Amino acid sequence: MKAVIALLAIALAGCAGSDPAQYQYYRFGSVPDAPVSQNNNALTTHDHRVYVDQVNIVGVADQQALVQYIEAHKVHIANYHYWAEHPKLLLTKATLRYLDNAGFSPVLSAHASDIKPGDYKLLIEVSDLAGHYQQGALLKGAWHLYRITEQGNELLDVRHFEYRSPLSQDGFNALIVAHQQNWQQLMAQLHLEIDAQGPSHAAD
Repeated sequence: MKAVIALLAIALAGCAGSDPAQYQYYRFGSVPDAPVSQNNNALTTHDHRVYVDQVNIVGVADQQALVQYIEAHKVHIANYHYWAEHPKLLLTKATLRYLDNAGFSPVLSAHASDIKPGDYKLLIEVSDLAGHYQQGALLKGAWHLYRITEQGNELLDVRHFEYRSPLSQDGFNALIVAHQQNWQQLMAQLHLEIDAQGPSHAAD
């Protein structure tokens, strides 16, 4: 019995002496304002609002832990490295911030009020948001852009997207930076698409 107690004491001492796991949480850093329209020297303020649905994430990336592809068909879910909030919330906030900086007066669809014909609605679905053993940070999905009319929502465009950004160095910090670069590329594409609609299109 004494031998069992001694072994238990040694085991507990070993556990107490080891460092506890350190959880790490990540979010996007501050970014510069969205680029201004090529047709103007100052920030363009658009006449119509953009209503943004919460970003939808499908598949294995629909969780707060960071995801990595470590082989062609093998996924690793981080044990101690997490987004600071669920990525669908983080990406939705990043989208609203970018569009606001670009002068689009974005509103979260859940808070929609005073919707007018000519306003836009944006839906983004993400199918891949992961680190990749060869490609760095990987972002895949599709977006749908609608114009709100008296008759309902008119689909203006739907496009699939895929962005890859290499990591500047090893580690999760570099992975988050690369994820942010991918999202900014997506935002730039959407910026151009909404700009291309223009006031003349909205009045049709």
